[in-house]
Amino acid sequence: IGTRKSERMISAEVLRRYPHFAHVADACLGEVAKLCEERKFKAGDRIFEESGSFLATARIYEKGEEATHLLLLTEGSVDIALTLGSGEAAVVGTLVQGDLMALSALIPPYHLSATGIAKKDGKYIQIEAKPLRKLCDDNPDLGYHLMQGVAKGLMARLQDTRVELAGQSYTS
Repeated sequence: IGTRKSERMISAEVLRRYPHFAHVADACLGEVAKLCEERKFKAGDRIFEESGSFLATARIYEKGEEATHLLLLTEGSVDIALTLGSGEAAVVGTLVQGDLMALSALIPPYHLSATGIAKKDGKYIQIEAKPLRKLCDDNPDLGYHLMQGVAKGLMARLQDTRVELAGQSYTS
C-alpha cells in the first residue's frame, strides 16, 4: 500500500468545476475550499476501507473508526469492493473523475460500507467531514447540492451492486 502525498490546498474555482459545488455561493465555497487538500494515489492503493477513520499515511481509512473525510475523485479510477459473508471481496463498481467517494462521511453513523481500491493512478480532493457537515447545516444550499451528489452516488452504487449480484447468481 503506497503512501499518499498531500499536494496542495484547493481553490474554490477548482471545486466549482464539479456539479456538487457548481451552484454554491462564492463565500460558502471558499469555506469548503479551506477544508480541502489534494492527494495522489497509485494503482493498487486502498483509498478507503469499510468502517474507517482517517490516517495520514498508508491508508485513508482504518477499520472501526468514524469516516472523517469526503473524497472527490479528480483523476484516475477506483474500484468499489464489498466484503462478502465468506470474507472475500467483490468489486461492485468503478468510480471515475468527478465521483464522490467515502459518502458515509456525510451519513450517520459515518462508518464506511465499502472499500475503495485504486484501479489506475490518480488524484482526489479530501474534504474534512465534520466541518463540512457543519457548513451544510449552516448553508442549506450547499447541503442540498452536496446531498444530491451523495444520493446520485448511492443510487449508482446500488445499481452496480444489483448488476454484480445478478451476474454472480448466473455464474455460481
